[in-house]
Amino acid sequence: MSAGIQLFTFFVSFLYGVLFSFLTRWHFHVLLPNSIIMKYLSTILFMIDVVLGYVIIMYHINQGIIHIYFLIFVFLGFILENILHKYVKLPKSIQSKLEKLHH
Repeated sequence: MSAGIQLFTFFVSFLYGVLFSFLTRWHFHVLLPNSIIMKYLSTILFMIDVVLGYVIIMYHINQGIIHIYFLIFVFLGFILENILHKYVKLPKSIQSKLEKLHH
């Protein structure tokens, strides 16, 4: 695998971690009023979809080669988005639009 493809895969993996963190937060926000069985079933399906989505993206980028350092970048993106969500406040206009999406 060439260095350019590896760097692009690092970048895509990091962005996928950020997207995964955002979608996970949204998923649990939407599931809040549902029953416990529905929460478990939808969480299992959500995780399967997320993993399959990552595998499909990797097949399109680098023929499905997944190294541990690609997964580390997914984890770093997930952690960074959680930290940014906790400590960085969005402007009121953007925050109100995101709240409308959640409800």
